Amino acid sequence: VDKVCQLSGKEYGQDRETDRAIRVVAEHGRGIPFLIADGVVPGNEGRGYVLRRLIRRAIRFGRKLGLEGPFLGEVAQASIERFGGYYRELQEQREFILRVVDMEEERFQQTFRRGSEMLEGIIQSSLKTASANGKGSIAGSEAFVLYDTYGFPPELTQEIAREHGLEVDMEGFQRELEAQRQRAREAHAFKGG
Repeated sequence: VDKVCQLSGKEYGQDRETDRAIRVVAEHGRGIPFLIADGVVPGNEGRGYVLRRLIRRAIRFGRKLGLEGPFLGEVAQASIERFGGYYRELQEQREFILRVVDMEEERFQQTFRRGSEMLEGIIQSSLKTASANGKGSIAGSEAFVLYDTYGFPPELTQEIAREHGLEVDMEGFQRELEAQRQRAREAHAFKGG
């Protein structure tokens, strides 16, 4: 928490939203080095996907604190220093842990920036529609485009939408995802000819 406050220039205990963002970055920044030291690397399945989600969520909440450049490695470093005496694997794998965190953070920076800009437009449009008909949601097809075209994770779309009082049509998202998979299978079968 102290490291996140130092990096962001924010004080803990001043307001609820800032405190929540600080806690999310601190907790995720603490857990990430342990996962990597345990042999987990960011991926698209299983434990690797959990790690990737933690990194991405920490980045998102870091942005809410005004942290624009890479910062997660410094939070991970603080965790390694704090717990490395008790958990030797953190010290032994320090360089690998920091390299993995830096690579994943750098990779997601651009995705987050582009996806956030697109999502903001979708949210504004959905809020206008919501005030006209009383309910607010983001179409599954829009969430799918964010995911498929920009690599923006659907769970992040849901979280951000919820903060604006909107729901995401996840059934529609799943239909779009399955249709995309079907098209990929058909294209693959055709090429196998």
